[in-house]
Amino acid sequence: MKSYLIIFAAFLLVSCKNSEELENLKKENAALVAQVNALKAGTEAKGPKYMLKLKLKQSHLSLSIKKHIKDAVNAIEFELPVDKEFYDSVSEGTEIIDKFRFGSMVLYGSLGDWEMTVKEKYIK
Repeated sequence: MKSYLIIFAAFLLVSCKNSEELENLKKENAALVAQVNALKAGTEAKGPKYMLKLKLKQSHLSLSIKKHIKDAVNAIEFELPVDKEFYDSVSEGTEIIDKFRFGSMVLYGSLGDWEMTVKEKYIK
């Protein structure tokens, strides 16, 4: 059984002598490596980058000051590149998402929603 495995492995190695296919694979590999390096360096983008700084937070309808403080502390801000059309369609303070959390109301009796607003917009 081992001898058949060795002969099969040798056959596979010998059959890989198709230099055209091997050259194509090497070119494809080099192109992929170049793309990965360009993405890591950030040089892939040509032209300006339209960036939005967004704020995402929960908001609860409650008299509990603890819930309001928790919502404010758990709010996150992040930057997101967008296309020019979307960049032009929003302004600072625009509310992108204001979605009621229906599942939380049904399961936990919690009245709240998600809010995502544009905090800042700039061009890199």
